[in-house]
Order: sequence, then structure tokens, then C-alpha cells
Amino acid sequence: MKNILSILAMAAGVLLFSNGINASGYANKTESGGEGVGSMIQAIKHAEMARTHKAHAEHILQNAEKSLEYAKKAEAEAIEGGNDKGRRPITESIRHLVEAISHAKMGHADIASEHITDALEQMHQFATQ
Repeated sequence: MKNILSILAMAAGVLLFSNGINASGYANKTESGGEGVGSMIQAIKHAEMARTHKAHAEHILQNAEKSLEYAKKAEAEAIEGGNDKGRRPITESIRHLVEAISHAKMGHADIASEHITDALEQMHQFATQ
């Protein structure tokens, strides 16, 4: 029963956050037109899912690792596309994701969650520039 409730809560969170991303206009940007924005949108989605698991380090870890994967891809696309303004927010978001993963591995869900929040702030800054 706990698993079903967890799955339902996660699904509700994903719907809630994906609607927020769509409403903010991120969904209209594509990878090819935004020098990493498409990948960053995926990183944001996974980071938002990680943030919904504030007390569950193992779930934070899984989603933060996926978010990091997409953030690194966004970084490569931004560099390749010559997006110099976007490099600082991407670098900072990657740094916070690495810290979140490190703390989640140690079971420090609260600290990991704080780093996820900081990473999201940087990701949103990149995606809205």
C-alpha cells in the first residue's frame, strides 16, 4: 500500500511540475534552437522530481543523477553553440547536483534537497535567459 501511495504522489508531483514548466514557456524551446535548453529542461524535470522526495535520500539520488546527466549534456551543447552567458549557471547547477548526489549517498536527504533547490535556481536562470 505504501508503494502505491508513493507512486501516486510521485505521479502527481511530475504532473504538477511538468505543467509549471509548460506554462513558463520552457517547453516551446528546443534543443536545436536553444544551445542546451532542451537538455536543461530534462535536467529541471528530474531535479524537480528529486526535490519532491525531501526525506528519501535514495529517490533524491536516482533523480539527481539523471538530472546531472542532462545538465552535463546541456553544458556540452551550450559550449558547442557558443553560449558563453549560460556557462556559469550550468557550471553552478552541476556543482550543486554533484553535492546533492554526494550527500544523498551518505543518507543526508535534507542537505541533498537544499543542493537540489540551489541547482534548480541556476537551471531556471539558464533556461530563461
